[in-house]
Amino acid sequence: MPLHMRMPKRGFNIHRPKDFAEVNLWRLEQAIAAGKLDAKSAIDAKALVAAGVLRREKDGVRLLGKGEIKSKIDITVYSASASAIAAVEKAGGKVTTLRPQAEAGSEG
Repeated sequence: MPLHMRMPKRGFNIHRPKDFAEVNLWRLEQAIAAGKLDAKSAIDAKALVAAGVLRREKDGVRLLGKGEIKSKIDITVYSASASAIAAVEKAGGKVTTLRPQAEAGSEG
């Protein structure tokens, strides 16, 4: 029997991990400058796909903080990094996350 089958297995593997479409701030600013995204309207996953920023939504969109954003935007995503939220709010925008928050005291 091969060695990898004889060794004990440890840990836990998620059987269906979520696969997110990731978008950086510089990519949003690039699409707004090109006129593909309207900064004045609400931006969500469907708008990002329609503008060609993303190919598909997958299990949700994750906003990452690489680059900078100058436009005031209102964006709705599944989750966002702390630096991305800070950068959007610094530009005068708002980030709404759809990720369910863990309840306090619900430690398994």
